[in-house]
Amino acid sequence: MVASRRVVPLTLLALLLAAPVSQAFASATGLQADTFPIKHLFIMVQENHTFDNYFGYYPGVNGLADAKPQLNPNTTALVSPFEINRATIPKDLCHQPSCARTDYDNGSMDGFIKGEQNNETMGYFNPDLISDYWDYASQYVLMDNWYTPFMGPSLPNHIYLLAGQSGGITNNNVNITFSFPTIVDELDSAHVPWVYYAGSHSVTNGWNPLPSSTTYKKDHPGLTNLEETSDFPLDIQKPDFPSVAWLMPESDDTSEHPPYNVTSGELAVVSEINDIMKSQYWSSSAIILTWDDYGGWYDNAAPPQVDQYGFGFRVPALIISPFAKHGFVDDTLSEHASTLKLIETLFNLPSLGTRDARANNLLEAFNFEQVPRHPLVLPGPFVPDRYPLRYTNGSLLGPPPPGQPGTPLPPDTNYDLQYTGLLIVAVSAAVMVMAYASSARRRAAPPTQDSPPPGA
Repeated sequence: MVASRRVVPLTLLALLLAAPVSQAFASATGLQADTFPIKHLFIMVQENHTFDNYFGYYPGVNGLADAKPQLNPNTTALVSPFEINRATIPKDLCHQPSCARTDYDNGSMDGFIKGEQNNETMGYFNPDLISDYWDYASQYVLMDNWYTPFMGPSLPNHIYLLAGQSGGITNNNVNITFSFPTIVDELDSAHVPWVYYAGSHSVTNGWNPLPSSTTYKKDHPGLTNLEETSDFPLDIQKPDFPSVAWLMPESDDTSEHPPYNVTSGELAVVSEINDIMKSQYWSSSAIILTWDDYGGWYDNAAPPQVDQYGFGFRVPALIISPFAKHGFVDDTLSEHASTLKLIETLFNLPSLGTRDARANNLLEAFNFEQVPRHPLVLPGPFVPDRYPLRYTNGSLLGPPPPGQPGTPLPPDTNYDLQYTGLLIVAVSAAVMVMAYASSARRRAAPPTQDSPPPGA
């Protein structure tokens, strides 16, 4: 009887430890639009970096471990990826469609130096220069199979971000007008509030195509819902913040667009994310941070070609939310139109019928059954500007990411760090319970005829 009473609490412990594990594998796709806990979606877009340029040696990703050295046609030398230890480069790289197609070389991914006429394309930034981005990846979700929709510069990609198409617009000429519908038209029709923050917000620029949309201007003759990015820190403190918000850089200085300082851009983004995390909206938020185009930088992954315009090259994307999986590298094929699909899913909107129709909705990056994550305000209690996150007493925040730098994890081993740890603990506890119960049964069993009684 005593042994039985001892087993009960151990069994309860195992069940309690195992409960989050079962929750971790619950599917989010069964939720209806009105039951999703995400009520505020923030889409943040920086400028001009490929995945490998920022995360090529992050553990467990499809990165630079097997990168293809590039031939410099002027010297016949082979150039391998090399680390950049400064936050700026001398000048911009070419990212027009002609350069992009040369870089791509029909999928061989071996024309970058020829296309760029510059060895700089093979560089990747020292993680110390963008350590907060790596810290977010270690604690939330890093997408390593996210592509730009168009193989070229900023403006067409930003139009895709809103419409799932660019209407054949292929350059950064801002003297344009387009009349096809965008996601803001659908949000307006459904009475879902939204806001678009961009520097020089009232005119079309490389990261703000809305002033060129005839449907937007018809419904918003005073260019309402367009705001300056500098207004965001105060706006997020107010009640009734819109359900969907796009945040573009405040200026070139914080855009990360070469030759501007990447660390300055990162710090501006971190400040905005901190503002969200400290606000009343964090508990119902999801943040998607990505980069608009490849900027002329090398990437090893050949983008799938779904039509004459793209996909373009792979760029980083981070998903940050109380409901985001923990330390998860997500290799699901995604693109900028995935943000459209997520908006449509969360707010029960019809498809635009463009790239969004086939796009991934990103729900695999979330676990809506987990205990919501606390905000990670940086630097907070951690040593500033360091990866991995380390408290000032020297201890680390959680286990390091699994896998080798720049090398994908084996199939079926890409996992959520938080719940993998719980699974190990739960299994260990269950084994201990079974062993203890077996031992208790043996001690409680009556002696056989061939065995002398205890103490005989």
